[in-house]
Amino acid sequence: MKFAFCLYKYFPYSGLSRDFLRILVECQRRGHQADVFVSSWQGSPPGNSTSVTILGEWGENFLPNHVKDRRYYSRLRRQLKARSFDAIIGFNRMPGLDVYYGADFCYIGRVQKANPPISRLTARYRHFCSFEKSVFSSTSKTLILSLSEREKKVYQEYYHTPDSRFLVLPPTLDLDRKPVQNHDQTRRNIRNQFGITDGALLLLFIGSGFETKGLDRALRALASLEPELQARSHLMIIGQERPGKFQTLSEELGIANKVHFLGGRLDIPEILAAGDLLIHPAYRENTGTILLEAIAAGVPVLTTNVCGYAHHVQQANAGIVLASPFEQDRLNRELESLLTSKKRDIWQRNGRRYGENEELYRMPVTAVDIIENYSQTKNDSFLASFDQSTHDIRYLDQHLARGALKGKKFVDIMKAEGELIRTAPEEGRRTSRLGLDGKYYYLKTHTGVGWPEIFKNWTYLRLPVLGAKNEWHGVHHLERHGIDTLTISGYGTESGRYAYAHRQSFILTEEINGTISLEELGQEWKKTPPTSKSQIRYKRWLIRKIANCARTIHQSGANHRDFYLAHFLLQRKYEKGEPSIEKSKLYVIDLHRMQIRHRTPMRWKVKDISGLHYSSLELISDGILSRRDIFRFMSTYRRSDLRNTLNDDQTFWARVESRANSLMLAEQRRNLHGSKSGAQTLHKTRIQY
Repeated sequence: MKFAFCLYKYFPYSGLSRDFLRILVECQRRGHQADVFVSSWQGSPPGNSTSVTILGEWGENFLPNHVKDRRYYSRLRRQLKARSFDAIIGFNRMPGLDVYYGADFCYIGRVQKANPPISRLTARYRHFCSFEKSVFSSTSKTLILSLSEREKKVYQEYYHTPDSRFLVLPPTLDLDRKPVQNHDQTRRNIRNQFGITDGALLLLFIGSGFETKGLDRALRALASLEPELQARSHLMIIGQERPGKFQTLSEELGIANKVHFLGGRLDIPEILAAGDLLIHPAYRENTGTILLEAIAAGVPVLTTNVCGYAHHVQQANAGIVLASPFEQDRLNRELESLLTSKKRDIWQRNGRRYGENEELYRMPVTAVDIIENYSQTKNDSFLASFDQSTHDIRYLDQHLARGALKGKKFVDIMKAEGELIRTAPEEGRRTSRLGLDGKYYYLKTHTGVGWPEIFKNWTYLRLPVLGAKNEWHGVHHLERHGIDTLTISGYGTESGRYAYAHRQSFILTEEINGTISLEELGQEWKKTPPTSKSQIRYKRWLIRKIANCARTIHQSGANHRDFYLAHFLLQRKYEKGEPSIEKSKLYVIDLHRMQIRHRTPMRWKVKDISGLHYSSLELISDGILSRRDIFRFMSTYRRSDLRNTLNDDQTFWARVESRANSLMLAEQRRNLHGSKSGAQTLHKTRIQY
């Protein structure tokens, strides 16, 4: 067969370039012809008489990336039209691909939250979004070789790509990166070469892309070590990138003499043999093959859970994975703990044992198997299995799609009848409880808020809620950050076909069985206050759990906007007649107004926490929640001791108190005048939406 291999830029220190070359070599080993198209090629040519077409020009090195990429694609398209290929395989996102090797993180999923809305008007944003959409949209036919289950879910959140178009590859470990045989001698040689003594602790940071891989975080963590431990520690940085601002940062932190920038290197197994720890606190990382290389080499790993391969660290029990949202103080503490831990020997042995699994090295073979199968059948059965539907149901659980909702269209689901739970006519929202295939679900439909409601929100500098999209993204956001929430079984929207003010959409979620809202729990406690040791312990756990949920939401750039006790569902479990902390779960629900940004503004944090405080005021006045309970929440939410949070955050807590009191006064005025909200709840005990 004849394949076209398309890559923007090849350079030997890039993990993507190494994967590109390994798949290329495996294709050639099987007798296939592979023509390579790149904008630039650094390093040795691939050999085996491989045709390499350079589509870039020297003068373009000074142009922005999106301009270079578009020019590359324009020239590539002319080349592909002039030749015939069985499959076009891309290692970067671009239109017209048959197969895409998915090493990139989702651009729109990261950039939309990190940058202001006005950035979406830039040529750069429009280019990267359009190229990404050409691969991942639900109408595309591109087969996606996915490297990360985590990133696959992000793409599906934004593009609703069918599962059938994703094929998950095994890890990308290269046989050339297996641990060295003469470990001890290699370790001595490398350390002697750089003047690292036997008693010193050598931290490794490996990989080009210092900014996205979190080098600034690693430098700050090194600077935070206790003086005695810092004196023994060195940080060796390997990657083809100019030190620039990171060299400056190390000087500002006073650790320049502890930091060694080595540039790009190919002797990574030897470097790993010399190291005591790999630190990889990435901001974003689709895979992170270096994590696997370190594990297999017996080097303990300290990383963040945004890395696609972070779960291998946990499965191997070969280091520490930091949960999101990232906190520098946590990294600082874990680094010091890891460097002094007696577990390091155990993690080293566990990693070496884990690295002996041959399945970790099968990626090129599996990838070429898929490419061959696709090329042989792409015009018939292989693509016929893909769901290329263009209707407005963006997601539907497979159980329902084959069962009660089989063949249903968007309009059918919007009109589905069930037990009416809540209606909010002013907001065009309606919630019903449906029984489908022996299970219960909550269907929330949005039929548009109308221009008056939109103008009212704009007047108060608020974004109007136009449909189910906020809740769709909110659920995915909480799941990624380890917060229990609703399980989505269906989502659909007609955005783009109707006027902005009359957007129709729905979201279908599973009923969470055996739960009680915290508002209802408070009513229970009024009648029978928690008095036994186990009940008080359970109450304190619940307070800390709520505070940690609030902290995680706010640290991750989100805010709830309706953060009341009624919107927490507690699934109580018992053991020997006593409430069980280990088995109980707390769910955060009602996310249709959730906002997600790069950073949560202070006023929205105040709004959320004051909502919690307001909905707890009766429990406080009745003595169910004590002053110590309030202090417990405050110190947990701020992750600080009580004295510091009372001294350092006085303004914040004063604003929370003031707003909560204002909410209470407003409620009293409404009750006095007998006014009613436009929203009506028909079955309060069944609120799960």
